[in-house]
Parts: sequence; C-alpha cells; structure tokens
Amino acid sequence: MVSDDKAGRDLAGMVKERAGELGCDLCGIAPVDRFGDMPDISNPAKILPEAESVIVIAFRFLASAAQAGSAVPYTIVRNGLSRKVDEATIGISYFLEKLGYLALPTGAIEPCNYDKELGKTMGLISLKNAARQAGLGTVGKNTLLVTPRFGNMVWLGAVITSAAMAPDRLIEVNPCPPSCRICMDSCPVKALDGGPFMDQGRCWSHAFGSVDGGE
Repeated sequence: MVSDDKAGRDLAGMVKERAGELGCDLCGIAPVDRFGDMPDISNPAKILPEAESVIVIAFRFLASAAQAGSAVPYTIVRNGLSRKVDEATIGISYFLEKLGYLALPTGAIEPCNYDKELGKTMGLISLKNAARQAGLGTVGKNTLLVTPRFGNMVWLGAVITSAAMAPDRLIEVNPCPPSCRICMDSCPVKALDGGPFMDQGRCWSHAFGSVDGGE
C-alpha cells in the first residue's frame, strides 16, 4: 500500500530532490493501484509484482525546435532528451536500490511492446497515462500529456518501484475546450480523431517515411 504517512512523504521528497539533481523539470508519484485497468502487458503491478509506486519524470522539450522549417532539430532534441531521460530514470533506480527497494526504469522511447488487443506498439508502460496518474498533467485531444507549466512540450520517463511513497494529486482540469479542433485539423495525415489514441500507421508513415524528409 502506498504510504501517505511521514515516512512516505519524506521518501517522496527525497526522490523528487534526486530527480531535480539529475536535471528533471517535473517529477510526480502515482500509487500502483491507479493502474488497475491497464492491460497486463503494460500494468506496473504485473511488470513488478512488488510494485507500490510509479515515479514519473519529465524534461522540458526545446520549444524552438517546433518552429524550425526542418524536422532535423526536433529529432536531435528528441534523441538527446531520450538519453537524458533514460540516464535520469536509471539514476533514480540506483538511488532507490541503495535504499533497499526494487526499482525498474521503463525507457523513454524503446524497447517497445506490441499490444495485440489494441493493435498498437507501446513502451513498457504508457508514459502519458503514468504521467497523468502521477499528477503531472492531463491528456489532450492530441493524445499528448499537457502540463500546466510546459504544455505538451515535455519528454517523459518512469520508474516502477517497490517503495511506498506519498502520491501526488491528479489534475482533473481538461486542457482542451470541447469545440477545439486545432490539433486534429492541423495533422497532415489526419491521424487524430479526438479519441485516446492516434493512428500509428498514418503518423509513422509520415514522420519516419520519405515525405518532407521524414524524421
């Protein structure tokens, strides 16, 4: 059971302090029971049966990369942040292991799993859902996490751990006005429909294919 007593709050504070030392811009904690409706393949409690908490960290994405006339700067930032995220989650995992807990980094981009039921490729866990459960933000119509501080310009990582810690409160405010369609209408391949998932096939054929240089 996730602890909300002084020991649980103190440990949560220590983890967040360590995350800050590792350069993370955001850090939140979710109790593992918030993931009860996730499929086994991406359920933290199935990945680590002793799991009590999921720690989610975020690095701010370089906003200037989205203004470039080429996708290359965005890709450079994405690759660099992915390395930083993995280094941070590995560092937090070592920190917790030294304190006597089990801790598993989940990966910023890959390796990935394929969920046959959903027909989608996904990380070890859904980082966007984990971030939502850890109180970092909510998921918008663009299927991205939207944070109060940085909008959707963040790169995510997570640690599954046996450490029981005080959880963060969920953010309930929906960032998207009901009638807004900016992201759906802007998508060049119409991979968004306002639902919880994008059309990965359409998106990836454009993002990683030969159209406009790919990447």
